[in-house]
Amino acid sequence: MGNRVQRVKTDVSEPQMALAIIDGWQQLFGTKPAKEQVALILSQNSLETANRKAMWNYNVGNLTTDGKGPQDFFDDLATDEQTAPGVWKKMNLKYRAYPSLVDGVVDYLKLLSSKHYADAWQHIVNPDPEAFSKALHAGGYYTANEAPYTKSLKSLFHQTSNSNSYELAMNGQVAAPTGTSAAPPAANDVMSILNHYLQMVAASERSNKKLYKKYLPNNQLVIRVYANSYDNRVEFARILCGALDEELLADAFIHTDGEQVEVECSIHGPQYDCVEAVEQLTSAVAEAFQAATKKVGEITVKTQALMNKKSSYQPISLKVALLQHKKFLLKFI
Repeated sequence: MGNRVQRVKTDVSEPQMALAIIDGWQQLFGTKPAKEQVALILSQNSLETANRKAMWNYNVGNLTTDGKGPQDFFDDLATDEQTAPGVWKKMNLKYRAYPSLVDGVVDYLKLLSSKHYADAWQHIVNPDPEAFSKALHAGGYYTANEAPYTKSLKSLFHQTSNSNSYELAMNGQVAAPTGTSAAPPAANDVMSILNHYLQMVAASERSNKKLYKKYLPNNQLVIRVYANSYDNRVEFARILCGALDEELLADAFIHTDGEQVEVECSIHGPQYDCVEAVEQLTSAVAEAFQAATKKVGEITVKTQALMNKKSSYQPISLKVALLQHKKFLLKFI
């Protein structure tokens, strides 16, 4: 069961939010989102949090919880909720709390890409703010009047589509957020202290990614993925792309011809060290993937890393990535 935590304001700029959306999207789906897709998500985040001036504990979309699951929450924020047409009531809901901005974004994307909000998600994949607002209202995401919500969302979408936040995030020109969503760990909680420190180090490295790209040589690799089915290959590649981005600050994308699967990776640093790091991380992810799939017979993945190569296949589309991810999850039901 989740814990009740202190409500803490988490200040985040639009470029920082854009970066978190890009990172969270790639973590879930193995691809980078388009500018218009990020702009629509940014717009709803701005609408829900008053341009992030009222964002708490990295809850990017004002998501709630019943408090019975594993999600931490805060419940000391009174909001006006429409319980019936024209009937508003001040309520203290349980709002979800996250340890980092990317965690908040990932949970938000998981919710919107779920079956319940399938109609709304299609209007993120193919950005349409008016249809997105209508589908959110129909799904019960918000109880406010639809017309003003839609009008505000369309206006914000126009603004964010014309800003340079996406470009700044994609070019590594965004510093990590300084806000925090929880009190510092207790002095005797060694693991919490260690995790807190590692998060700060990772954030510092990510903020310096632009410098790495500027001063260190770029290495291109192709990682060929071999497994006993196409959906297993795509799912492993999706996870590997997230790990390469998170652990090695590499740009990694899935490429496929509909049967064979490759990960195209761009990483900055000394060639020998980069190749060794990529191979070690890929091996570790393969071992973890096999252990995590014990329920379905332990899926074995073999890989081959090729230096100074680019994939001859096409980048995987978001639609295909989502479809294959859902197919993979069905194995565990």
